[in-house]
Amino acid sequence: EIETAIECGADILMLPMYKTVKDVEKFIKYVNGRATTLLLLETVEAENNLNEVIKLQGIDEFHVGINDLHLAKKKKFMFELYIDGTLDRLSRIFNENGAKFGIGGIARIGYGFLPAEYVITQQYNLGSKMAILSRSFCDANKTEDMEKLKQVFLEGIDNIRKFEEKVKNYSKTDFDDNFNKMKDIILQIVGK
Repeated sequence: EIETAIECGADILMLPMYKTVKDVEKFIKYVNGRATTLLLLETVEAENNLNEVIKLQGIDEFHVGINDLHLAKKKKFMFELYIDGTLDRLSRIFNENGAKFGIGGIARIGYGFLPAEYVITQQYNLGSKMAILSRSFCDANKTEDMEKLKQVFLEGIDNIRKFEEKVKNYSKTDFDDNFNKMKDIILQIVGK
């Protein structure tokens, strides 16, 4: 599969659901520097061996898959990982090792059970450099009008970029306030 993906011109290859250091070593060996390597951290085992994995040569980026990781940790809501210490701990390891990383998915500004503004702000606070757009960001199942989908997508990205400019100027107090509001919403959603 890796050979086929590279032959077809893949720029980035992701290793999903990895569990062991050996899984990662094998992936790095197979890619052999021919594409950007991105590890998708979404298992408890991957979380537990991050300190060892992050020291391997040949990993370009990490992404924390909060949907699968929250299921593996038996949480009710994927965004609980923002308030239970999981993402703080992982982000600290990434940042201390100078690793480029991203976290989960985001909805459009003003959308989501947990509005995207809270998630983007906390990701910025943690040092995340990328995010995957959630399925709901631009749901192709809701319309077949490609021009409308393109417009929703481009407007959504533009709104995120504008919001990011605002967040760049946040103080520690602003980030703390965001976290506390985010925590209240999450606890309300999970019924605590």
